Amino acid sequence: WIPEGILNICFANPNPSVTSTAANFLDSSNITSIDLSGLQYVTDVGRGFLYNCCSLSTVDLSCLQNVSRIGSDFLCSCQSLEIVDFSSFEKITFISDFFLSRCYSLKAISNVSGLRNVKSIGMPF
Repeated sequence: WIPEGILNICFANPNPSVTSTAANFLDSSNITSIDLSGLQYVTDVGRGFLYNCCSLSTVDLSCLQNVSRIGSDFLCSCQSLEIVDFSSFEKITFISDFFLSRCYSLKAISNVSGLRNVKSIGMPF
C-alpha cells in the first residue's frame, strides 16, 4: 500500500540481504514511475508485486536478473502499461497466476526469449 500523493518510487541502493518481496508489495494505482535498480539481489517476487499500478506505463525490469520465482498478480491490472521487456528474466522457472492480466494498453512484449527457462506459467496468460 502506497499513501495517496506518492507518484514516484526509487529503490536505488542494492542490499544483498533483500532477496524477496512481501505480498502486495507496491500495490498502488498512484505510481507513475518506479526505479527498481536496488532490487538486483531479489530471487523471489511475492504475490501482488506491482499490482493495480494503473498509471504506470513503462517499467524497467532489468534489475530483476536474479529472480527465479514470480508470485501471482505480477504486473496485474496495470492498465496503462504499454511495454514489457523480459531480457533479464533468464533465471525465472516459475510464474504464478494472473501474470500481466488486465494490462489493456500493452502494445509490446520484448525479448520473450528471456523466459526460455520457465517451466510453469499460471492462468490466465
